[in-house]
Amino acid sequence: MTLDTRMESADWLFAIAEARDLPVVDGLVPVAGYDHAGRPPEEVAIMEKALSYGARAVFFEAARHGRAAVAQAFIFDAADEPDDARFAELHKRLWSWGGVPLVYRAGRGAIQLFRCAHEPDFAGPDGKPICRPIRTLLTGAKIAELDVWWDAARIRNGTIWDDPHACSLMLSAQKAAHRTLVEEVRSLAKQLSERHLLSPRLRRKLLILSLLIAYLEERSVLLPTDFNQARQGAGRFFEILGDGPALIALLEALEERFNGHVFKLTEEDRAALSASTELASYARLVEGYEDSSGQLSLWRLYSFRDLPVELISNIYQLFVKDAASSIYTPPALVRLMLEEALSWERLDRLMAGDGVILDPACGSGVFLVEAYRRLVLHWRWHHDWARPGVDELRPLLQRVHGIDLEEGAVELAAFSLCLSLCDALQPEEIRSSVKLFPPLAGTTLHHSCFFDAKARRLVGAPVAAILGNPPFESSLPTAGAKRSYAAYKKANGALADKQLAYLFLDEAMELLAPDGVLAMVEPSGFLYNQNALAFRKSFFSRWRVREILDFVSVRGLFKKGEADPKIVVVIAEASKPSVDGRLLHAVFRRNGRATAEQGFDIDYYDLFWLRNADAERSCDIWRSNLLGGNRVRDFVERLRKFPTLKDYAAKQEWDFGEGFIAGLSGESAPADHLVGKPLLPTSALSETGLDTSFLETVPDRPIKRPKTERRFTPPFLLIKENDDLHHGVWAGHYLAYKHRIVGFAANQRDIDKLRAVEAWLQRESTALRAYVAAVSASLFVQRATAILGADIYALPYPEDEDLDLSENERIVAQDIVTHQRDFIRLGATAPVMRAAPDDALADFDAVFARQLNTVYTRNPIRPLESQRWSGAICRAYTFGDGAVDWSGADELRGRLDVLLHERRGSGLTVTRIIRLYDKGFVFLLKPDRHRFWTRSIALRDADDVLADLREQGF
Repeated sequence: MTLDTRMESADWLFAIAEARDLPVVDGLVPVAGYDHAGRPPEEVAIMEKALSYGARAVFFEAARHGRAAVAQAFIFDAADEPDDARFAELHKRLWSWGGVPLVYRAGRGAIQLFRCAHEPDFAGPDGKPICRPIRTLLTGAKIAELDVWWDAARIRNGTIWDDPHACSLMLSAQKAAHRTLVEEVRSLAKQLSERHLLSPRLRRKLLILSLLIAYLEERSVLLPTDFNQARQGAGRFFEILGDGPALIALLEALEERFNGHVFKLTEEDRAALSASTELASYARLVEGYEDSSGQLSLWRLYSFRDLPVELISNIYQLFVKDAASSIYTPPALVRLMLEEALSWERLDRLMAGDGVILDPACGSGVFLVEAYRRLVLHWRWHHDWARPGVDELRPLLQRVHGIDLEEGAVELAAFSLCLSLCDALQPEEIRSSVKLFPPLAGTTLHHSCFFDAKARRLVGAPVAAILGNPPFESSLPTAGAKRSYAAYKKANGALADKQLAYLFLDEAMELLAPDGVLAMVEPSGFLYNQNALAFRKSFFSRWRVREILDFVSVRGLFKKGEADPKIVVVIAEASKPSVDGRLLHAVFRRNGRATAEQGFDIDYYDLFWLRNADAERSCDIWRSNLLGGNRVRDFVERLRKFPTLKDYAAKQEWDFGEGFIAGLSGESAPADHLVGKPLLPTSALSETGLDTSFLETVPDRPIKRPKTERRFTPPFLLIKENDDLHHGVWAGHYLAYKHRIVGFAANQRDIDKLRAVEAWLQRESTALRAYVAAVSASLFVQRATAILGADIYALPYPEDEDLDLSENERIVAQDIVTHQRDFIRLGATAPVMRAAPDDALADFDAVFARQLNTVYTRNPIRPLESQRWSGAICRAYTFGDGAVDWSGADELRGRLDVLLHERRGSGLTVTRIIRLYDKGFVFLLKPDRHRFWTRSIALRDADDVLADLREQGF
């Protein structure tokens, strides 16, 4: 039976509204009386934020896999702020901050839900915020099944974000404050450029300063009196911006007060501003610029005092000279990299010595800002959460160093770091400080090619950590890069594609102090491009690679225009790898939270621990993990031992290869055997075979690679370069085809052999499609569904046509084709991310029990009736006779919870995947999505259960 407890799922919110004591709910942390002693620094920082906003409680999702718990919601009591207009202003501030996706306002008789990671619902037509919740729940109202956001258990265990409906309604990277502000500033900069107001350098500088001053003004660091001193009667920055002499006076006063060359003007700047007739027009456009909806001024939509400093640094990245390579780095990725590389224990060691943190391609300082924020948090953690003063903050600023080839980027990084220093101080402290900003350019921030900077030892202190996102270029743009590459080539041979990011990675490791740590973004080719195998082997043999964070499945992470580069993150330490050492390959998936740039989830089934030797040598291990793990790898490695389709075709002396490639003017080769001949459109080769109903004619245009006449002379077998291996035999008239199709042209006497291969391709379609998914260098990484001709040539083809696949291998292959391919491509919208249907659960049980019963034959395990809870499914099994009484499902859930506390030290909702053993019973508790209940996962669960039972002596 299934017990529906959804009617009670919002009681925790109504309890707050009715002014009772805060209910005891796992994950719900009250703000009043919060004791920070012994708590994780990340949690304490969030609780301080909640206090500053007046929240009554914070709801944390459970911590998993050693990562800190993530705040998902602030809860407010409507009695604390009954005025809707003031709460709307608060909603605007929380939306601008973006630190939690959900906000609940609990009032008597009604619970309001506000979203803070989607569009600005508070935006009113006159610019005044209005109170507009996305959902309201009235007392006694029945909760719809899709309304998962009222359910405390689903928020706690994270399954709320497994629900595509919830993600679509509550999360949107493109509409949330952080991404929209970046795009609005980009659009404003474009308009300013198109109108040619002021010189390019000056209009850029003034826009950058406008963002900085807007932040200082809203934080009450700059007061109306500051503007009045620059111009009589002025009380706001925009009353100064259009007046050249007043603007000069303001900036000179600010430079004198703050130092650090942040507000410094050159003589050329002063002259231009004094004489400009365009400044007033520039100021009007900047101040009056409306958002993309045309409804609200850019400056009124956002609460600048609440914007995270790292966001302003990301905006500054728009102003680097090489805009083509300027890519928005999601703050969630930056935070993840620093959490993995700079643990609190590592920061203890760093601060005990004189080591520094370096970004060798710092841009506007996104990584440096987050590193500095983490250093400040670390200082506070060790000083009983006292707030550091200027004298403590300045030395911490000396611990972060950056290098960039562009002088403007170094200037922007200095702006970002000075803003970070301000962010750690109270407004009155900033106002009372003299010469607040230390000069950073030329001391901790260096305008240089990284390779030259390394050779010249510009960073004098020991480099304890290196973080960053180097340029992805197959070129060597500087003399320093050329010298570095020449030295690498002499020692190791050519570097794959002359990839500059690989050269950064190699040189950065050499720069680290002993046992230092690196976390660097790299092209996905580091794992998935076979040309990079030699570099990867060398890297793994020399350094202790601790983790590889794999984001190949996360589309659009660095999307810029039509480009969508796939990335991995390498985390390594400057020490020799041990012979028996292991590294973690963590495969992140494209779920709703990742798409919305709220964070990156990792599940048990996506964590793969690899032996260093395997990681160094294997060319199959990475893609196998992408598709499921060790059983996929075993499947691939066994099939690689068979002769290939290419071997068979060569033995038969067939002509085989891709069709012709159309060329550009001047690229043509003689092609009389093609021009004017019938042409099979590539789209005419599909899952139904060849469709010759709508043949075209090869036009008389340049043809770059015409191939030979024999290639297009039937009979031939055609296979499309597509992951479904569409194929067909043609024995009719002469027929041309293009290069996305591979042809195997035989003599007439071999037509039966061609048809035999065709029949075999059909018969073993599932296994072959799974194999291609696991070996193709193109699929998923470069293209969503297209494969290479080389993948077709490499198809295993034993002459007896017997792949000798076991039942389990066929299960693995079927799941790759049916589920995994779409899961990689589509993420949260893939069919396998829907709730698991009953027939899938029955199939899971059958495979799970069969696999265990190959060992436990005398007392076989059998499935029992199961139970569904909030976003989760609990499957029960027993050895021999036994039954589970589900009549009191909630009581049983409590008993399971007690067992978990005894056996695992955590609550039922603390982790998403649980194997629990109690006498002769086995319980599997997992999210209710189908991906956790496929037949191949049943095999993996059975392997884990067998290992657990052996360890228990069962």
